[in-house]
Amino acid sequence: MELIDILDEQGKPTGEILPKREVHRYGHFHASTHLWLYTKTGKVVLQLRAAIKPNFPNCWDVSVAGHISSGEDALQTAVREAQEELGITVQSEKLLQIGHFRIDYQHAEDYHDREFITIFACEIPDEPLQVTLQEEEVADVTLLPLAQIEAELADTELAKKYVPFNKAYAKEVFEKLNDLFE
Repeated sequence: MELIDILDEQGKPTGEILPKREVHRYGHFHASTHLWLYTKTGKVVLQLRAAIKPNFPNCWDVSVAGHISSGEDALQTAVREAQEELGITVQSEKLLQIGHFRIDYQHAEDYHDREFITIFACEIPDEPLQVTLQEEEVADVTLLPLAQIEAELADTELAKKYVPFNKAYAKEVFEKLNDLFE
């Protein structure tokens, strides 16, 4: 059972620790991390969420994402989740923090996602991706040009294959990723 530190509306720890399912059920603020894996040639890794996921099954999502477990920090979580979800070992010193974002979405009556997200980017080689998928989380991965993803997200029909990215989040992250490309 994954335990999560509860945060207040400003993102400060309250001292309360709850199981992840309760955090979402009762809509407590908590911390998570996103890791965007990219190549210098302008491609990013996307993961296809597993069909058994309660939210956005079979949708393309950020390279790696995860809740920050109690006692962990954002960097530790990004490294751990890359290993767990994709079987990729990333070195913490190679992760570049590119942003922070707060979300507050009611996905279902008993699932309220209120997160403070720390966003990282990490360059990977522009060669075939070597991954070992965590099947209960990830069904597939792909390496796509960021420009293609941006164009598809702008098309109402094509955007349905993606987890709905908040427009402000996408603008901030995609601008910073574009700055990292050659």
